[in-house]
Amino acid sequence: MEAIHLKTVDPVSQNLFRSAAKHGVRLLWERYERLQPQDGFLRLGLSCPYGCMQGPCRIDPFGRGSEQGLCGLDRDGMVAAFLLRLCLHGVLETMNERGAGDTLSEKSWPHGLTKRFSKALKHLGNKPLSLREIDRSALLLQRPSESAEVLVEQALRLGILTLLLSERKAPSRKTQKRFDCQVGYGLLSEEKIFIGVAGQPAQKAIESLVRETSRGSASPYRILSLGDWIQTEKGFLPFACSSGEAELLLSTGSIHLLLAGPKTDPSLSELCKQMEIPVVMSEKMVPVKEILSLARHHFSTHSQHKTISEPSFIGQSSVAMTIEELKPLLKKRSIKKVALIGGSDTPQQPMGWLPVELATALLGRNYLVAGWGDAVLWMIKNGLASEDRESRAIPLDEQQSPILALKGLSDARRIGYLRGICFTGLKTCRDLTVALGLAGLGMDVCVASPLPLWGSEKVRNLLSERFADVGGTMTHYDHPANPEEILEWFLR
Repeated sequence: MEAIHLKTVDPVSQNLFRSAAKHGVRLLWERYERLQPQDGFLRLGLSCPYGCMQGPCRIDPFGRGSEQGLCGLDRDGMVAAFLLRLCLHGVLETMNERGAGDTLSEKSWPHGLTKRFSKALKHLGNKPLSLREIDRSALLLQRPSESAEVLVEQALRLGILTLLLSERKAPSRKTQKRFDCQVGYGLLSEEKIFIGVAGQPAQKAIESLVRETSRGSASPYRILSLGDWIQTEKGFLPFACSSGEAELLLSTGSIHLLLAGPKTDPSLSELCKQMEIPVVMSEKMVPVKEILSLARHHFSTHSQHKTISEPSFIGQSSVAMTIEELKPLLKKRSIKKVALIGGSDTPQQPMGWLPVELATALLGRNYLVAGWGDAVLWMIKNGLASEDRESRAIPLDEQQSPILALKGLSDARRIGYLRGICFTGLKTCRDLTVALGLAGLGMDVCVASPLPLWGSEKVRNLLSERFADVGGTMTHYDHPANPEEILEWFLR
């Protein structure tokens, strides 16, 4: 417990962590510590990613052991193929966010960024982009047959494709003029029956649950997100915590039912089982009244420990969903520097440390800071996105970020003010693929989490050359970066 500050920067979270340890509840951080040291071959990209049943083959990074795989694959080909495989998973994660045809014409490219996309593709084979890139990537990963150069180029094409697939139509404004976002443990200070939502449940299930629990001003229920961005007709579900704090919150017993959608971490359901918290899988289409009955029964049969009693522990801000909302902010004469900061919580760093430190420092230097993901939740929770501030961070819609900000900057003719895009943490392959796509589009990108590229200097050089062709860069480290390193990168 003496290293609790290395797990989270939030004082309330630190108290909850002490309480969990006192009651013998093991959380994410304990699992992370038990997993150390993690697989060094994978961390360097030196574990073969091909569909082969004669391995797995690994290459010694120090040159004292194997230098090739069983088939003769060298370290450069292995790292390049490993990168391509991650990018293939990344684009597949994005596929359900937009229905697309077999081709992606220039008419479907983001407004104001057509020239950048055209230039990027010109330097990546000069071929039209289509969903067939996915099939080609899968074929390239069957057996080693292409050079590292070809594999890296294909990985970057998938990065560009992911950016295009990430764009979606602007939300309907028939019932809501703006989308607000509340974040913080203070949401649990009331005497309510709390239903936590994790993953990505079906939209209809969420809307039905929200409507049923919103009837009357004295509803005993409250629906809270456990870190996932879940949109409703009236905005986003309030966030009780960031995604990395979800287990910590469940360990308090303050949540009386978990509605788990696809992409919910198995650890949440397992912890609920340990805490005897009912879990409903959203895809099972359990009637809303039955869900409420389960939550009410748990509330009435379990003692309620008031872990969080301070209602002031709530941050609030509006979320930019369209270019029109961003343009007035971007056109302020005083704004000459823009920083985009986003990403997921990671146990590699104290949760909240990077986004809070970076946003505070950059706002103090008159940067316009916009963010997404867990990173911006921490900014909101710490008051850095409060609309009462003269200089505040701007939350961006998670599904459109950071391409929404690039569209806004381009439309406002402020793209030259962008000083960089920082990913404070990566959780999914999509995060990595988006980062590569942005650098391939000519942006300056920084990734705080170590990438599996350090096993091949050639692959790192190939990426740098490809990015330089379009004026982009990607800075990454062989260790979890600290705020000083990233701040120095922004101020370079």
